[in-house]
Amino acid sequence: MSEIKNTVYLNALKKCQLFGNMDSKEFAEAIKFLDGKIQKYDKGEMILLLGNALMKAGIVLEGTIESAFQNESYDQISMRRFGSGYLFGEALVCNQIKESPIQITAVDSATILFVDLKKIYTGAENSPIRIRLCENLIKSLSAKNLYLNRKVRILSQKSLRDRIMIYLGTLKKDSNGFVTVPFNQTALAEHLGVNRSALARELGRMQNENLMIVDERRIKY
Repeated sequence: MSEIKNTVYLNALKKCQLFGNMDSKEFAEAIKFLDGKIQKYDKGEMILLLGNALMKAGIVLEGTIESAFQNESYDQISMRRFGSGYLFGEALVCNQIKESPIQITAVDSATILFVDLKKIYTGAENSPIRIRLCENLIKSLSAKNLYLNRKVRILSQKSLRDRIMIYLGTLKKDSNGFVTVPFNQTALAEHLGVNRSALARELGRMQNENLMIVDERRIKY
C-alpha cells in the first residue's frame, strides 16, 4: 500500500503492538497478508455502532477515537480514548461477535487501517509473518484483558475518591511525580462512571485537603 510510506502512518505502525518487533520493510508484507484497507472518518463520525458487527479490527494511523457503552439507564459511559498506533476490535473479530457491546467514535478526524485478523488463523501455518502476527496478537489481547480488569476494579468502588485514586494509580508518573490524565474533566467523569459536577467537587476537596496538586490535566498525589 503506497499510503503506508506516509511518515505519520509508519510511526503509528511502529507503536502498534500487532506489528511489534517488525521493521519498516515488514509492514507492507504484514498489511498485505492481513488484506489491509485504509478508511478516513470525520470528527464525530461513528466507526462502529452499538449492536453492529465489526468485520475487521482497526489500527489508528492518525487522529483519536473513543470507545463507549451504555449502562442500564442508557447513559453513555466513556471507556477510553485512543490515538496513533492503537489496535481496536480484535476481541470482537476473533470471537465473531455479531452485536458489539461498545460503540466507537472519531473524536477528531481519524484515519484507520482495517485488517482481517482471520487471516492469522486461516493462513499458511509455516508463514513467518503469520507466526509473528499470531504472537503479537496474543500479547495485545492479554494487555487488553489486564486493562479491563483495572476498569472493573475502578467501577466496583462505591467511593468516588477511591475511583479517582485507583485510576490515577494506573497512570505513569513523570520525573516530577505528576501523571497526565488523557481526558478532559467531562470525559474523565464518564470514564469513572460518575457525574461531572460530583467529580469536580471531589477533586476540589482533595486539593483543599492537600491530597493532590492539579495543574489542568496534570495531577500530583
